[in-house]
Amino acid sequence: MHTLECKLVIGPPEVVNGSHLLRDAGGKEMHYAVGSNNDARAASMPNTVSFAEHHQASILCLQYDDEILVTGSSDATCIVYDVKAGYKPIRRLRHHAAAVLDLAFDKKHLVTCSKDSSICVWDRNTGALLRQLRGHAGPVNAVQMRGNTIVSCSGDFKVKLWNIDTGKNIREFSGHTKGLACSQFSEDGRFVVSAGNDKVIRIWDANTGECVREMKAHLDLVRSLYIDSVSGRLISGSYDSDIKVWDMETGHQLLDFPSWHSSWVLSAKSDYRRIVSTGQDPKILIMDFGAQVDGIEQLQSTMVGAGVVAP
Repeated sequence: MHTLECKLVIGPPEVVNGSHLLRDAGGKEMHYAVGSNNDARAASMPNTVSFAEHHQASILCLQYDDEILVTGSSDATCIVYDVKAGYKPIRRLRHHAAAVLDLAFDKKHLVTCSKDSSICVWDRNTGALLRQLRGHAGPVNAVQMRGNTIVSCSGDFKVKLWNIDTGKNIREFSGHTKGLACSQFSEDGRFVVSAGNDKVIRIWDANTGECVREMKAHLDLVRSLYIDSVSGRLISGSYDSDIKVWDMETGHQLLDFPSWHSSWVLSAKSDYRRIVSTGQDPKILIMDFGAQVDGIEQLQSTMVGAGVVAP
């Protein structure tokens, strides 16, 4: 096991107040903490200025690129941070009437979904609300963008596709028997994958709405799905504490990591040969599974279960 060092903590003073908190030359507490060395001087660390803008409740989702970091919160707002300006908050998005559960963005749009059953489409560069999409009959738990199309899933058992420019619901996928927690587009936009409380992973033809494949193996709610387009693998994480690797084309289960976390798996993502997962434990686990999958070369030094971080 190798412990990874936290490089930056963002939050209000009452939250970021652990022993790792940095102080300025006058002893004033900073909203940002960098590293874990209590003796480190703020002047020698980047991004240690104090900002008044912060969430008033738990942060439920975030996304980032090399320009912005966006967080969504139980306080029903999103905050956009300028990455290149030291993560300075540049705007707050307010319109949802309940918690923001997920978000996604590209170079033009920023999309948020909420417990209020709606989806909001914002202008990424100005923060202007362009339109609010209504059609789900329950909390909208996940959104993703692919070109000018949004995929969303909800506690109403439905997956929906929306045109981002018109706001119209262009397709609906029905078949799940309980609320949904996650949905994903394939890289080419041909397929949509969804899962949730009925423990079944379904692959849909995005053009016809037909369910082309069902995968059943998890014993509890499937909380996370991630498609690795390079390998054609699907990674699923569940409240049963398991992470599974599937072949997208055949639906066959390639790998199973039972009880990888000691509690619910909340998110699992992958690249060509690694899985990074988070759980309720609370831990972040980084797994190199190349040695166990045909067609993947093995690294000279392979660390399985490396990178455990416990807040």
